[in-house]
Amino acid sequence: MARNGGFTLLEMLIVFSVVLVLAALAVPTLGSAVRHQEEMYMLAVLRADLYGAQQHAIAHRRKVSVFFSNGRGEYRAVEGGSGRTVVVRSLPAPWRFQLSTLRNPLIFTDNGNIEQAGTVWVKSGRGSYKVTFLLGKGRFYVQKM
Repeated sequence: MARNGGFTLLEMLIVFSVVLVLAALAVPTLGSAVRHQEEMYMLAVLRADLYGAQQHAIAHRRKVSVFFSNGRGEYRAVEGGSGRTVVVRSLPAPWRFQLSTLRNPLIFTDNGNIEQAGTVWVKSGRGSYKVTFLLGKGRFYVQKM
């Protein structure tokens, strides 16, 4: 009896089983990659909001105060004289701010400098980051701890 070149049911089941095992091994790796990308996105948004508050202070020649909610994952930037809100943001669920050496609020002066240096921690159950604000020219950086 001649074969027509097709695959048997047993051959197809073996290939399907191998593909399922490989997929099952890849899923946990994808989960950690997704969490890492969410962290990077959240930190990028925080940086962008802080730079935006600094640029608002420079453009409008007014102080901008950034308030971090200690123990919660919220922050807001408010323009000095008018009290107008520049930005309000909430971080994803497990994330929260913990004030370290920085006293609330962080103030960007009308030329973009920071009035007082200090650090703020951004923490969750999986990791923590230290945001350090330096005196002069409104510089800050984020470190994974």
